[in-house]
Amino acid sequence: MIEYNISHGVWRNWLAHSHGVREVARSSRVTPTKYMTKAILFDIDGVLIDSFEANFEFYNRLFTKFGYTPPTKEQFKKQFFQQTMLGVIQAVTHLADTEKINKIMEVGKQRASIYPYELIKTPSSLSTVIASLHTTYRLGLVTSKIKNGIFEIPQLAPLQNFFSVVVAFEDTEKHKPDPEPLLFALNKLNLSPAETIYVGDQLSDFLAARAAGTRIVMYTNEPFPDADIRITSFDAIPDAISKIA
Repeated sequence: MIEYNISHGVWRNWLAHSHGVREVARSSRVTPTKYMTKAILFDIDGVLIDSFEANFEFYNRLFTKFGYTPPTKEQFKKQFFQQTMLGVIQAVTHLADTEKINKIMEVGKQRASIYPYELIKTPSSLSTVIASLHTTYRLGLVTSKIKNGIFEIPQLAPLQNFFSVVVAFEDTEKHKPDPEPLLFALNKLNLSPAETIYVGDQLSDFLAARAAGTRIVMYTNEPFPDADIRITSFDAIPDAISKIA
């Protein structure tokens, strides 16, 4: 069994500091380093795609279908956007009946008829960056999304073969900020945390990476002094990885 701890100091430091994080220049060129990094794992929402508007509309349709009042956009942004679908359903419906929750979940999983994929946005360099990194590292996805919906996203479907491992909501009992999803991915890849970098955008990504023992690239406009490196542009990911790999 792997033991881990999430330090309360990490949380306090993230809130208390607003400087001291290395910034990197924009580039899509991968430069191998002397270190032993073998894999790059990515969060999906907020990193590979911007799904806020699509997810908001999806939940609007889902809850309306079952007769519940959907959250407002402000509520969704503050309370629900980073939650799992199960967490959002439980919070909005206040249901305790597992059968009723599962019924809503099943409709949500059948996304083809309800999810507005046309509202998803992606970086213009998404394919270029992923293909470039794939020449040097093994790639993977670690997300709280439902697995069967990941490559139904038209913008991600052409990239499926670049990823050696995909860890989704169904794969683990616990979810980020718990490190279990990252540790599950490492086990599948037969790699150690020291051989892996995770790219995320939320505090839950940071805490999961720290608890799992991987390095972390934070893709965010917010200050993040405890990250190994912070970037504000998707194009900067390859250079950021080269600096800490």
